[in-house]
Amino acid sequence: MHFARELAAANGFADRTEFIQRDSRKTELPERVNVIVSDIRGSLPYFGHAIASMDDARRRLLAPGGRLIPLRDTLRAAVIEASDFYAKLVSPWEKSGSELNLLSALPHLLNASYSSRFAGHQVLTEPQTWSVLDYSADAKPCVAAELTFPAMRPGTAHGLCLWFETELLPGIGYSSEPGSPDTVYGQVFLPWLQPVRVETGTEIFVRLQANLVGEEYIWRWETKVNKDSNDAPCFQQSTFLGANFTSHALRRRAADFVPTLSEEGQLDRWFLQSIDGKTSLQQMAQAAVRQFPGNFPRWEDALSRAAELARRFSR
Repeated sequence: MHFARELAAANGFADRTEFIQRDSRKTELPERVNVIVSDIRGSLPYFGHAIASMDDARRRLLAPGGRLIPLRDTLRAAVIEASDFYAKLVSPWEKSGSELNLLSALPHLLNASYSSRFAGHQVLTEPQTWSVLDYSADAKPCVAAELTFPAMRPGTAHGLCLWFETELLPGIGYSSEPGSPDTVYGQVFLPWLQPVRVETGTEIFVRLQANLVGEEYIWRWETKVNKDSNDAPCFQQSTFLGANFTSHALRRRAADFVPTLSEEGQLDRWFLQSIDGKTSLQQMAQAAVRQFPGNFPRWEDALSRAAELARRFSR
């Protein structure tokens, strides 16, 4: 925000610019606006609460006839040949250089999504559209699609490559496709459990799904190569399988779970109750050392914790 203020001043806009540093979903404006410009994607628009935030801004903050930038995102996918990237993922676990067997780590690594940059020549299949997000209408935060990819050439397939093409305004936009000029986005790579050799015309069937759960997306991709063959390679994968949840961690998310504060939680509660509009961070830290000497041997340690909580929760 400070940098934005400097830019506005340097370009002569400071007297015409109002800065509001707040989640747009919690923001009220005195009047609706004519233009909303946003770029809150990750490598894809399916990132955190980006879609819900844009939909809320359109409904509450945009004036009738106003413009949204971007107007629309088209999600694209292709099967990719990514031998170098794939090798970097699996080689340390397949060839550990010791007598340790580390292969049990591979399912966790290969049930995950990765941000990378690929060249255009690495694409093995004709790209397919799997979702269109129209921000001027009711863009949905979750998606499911079934796709069939015919291989354009022989090669070794390592997984799926996902990217987006954006339309900022009618006829104006750009793409984050493989081989495009470098941007902050790159592409998303969903690896397969093993590389698969394909020939020209080989058909690859994919069921792709993205669901927003809490603050993050759970991705699911099911793949079958030459789906009419009985011995065709078949993979059922999900980032949920790669998340390494413990039963205890899952239990704490259950609706009927009755939580009690941990020692760390009790410390944070004490600090938050001390944020009373009268007590300085130094006073708070020094009191914490007296109250919790086993947790904070130095008042500077307590100051760091108090400052972080103040950053997040104070005005």
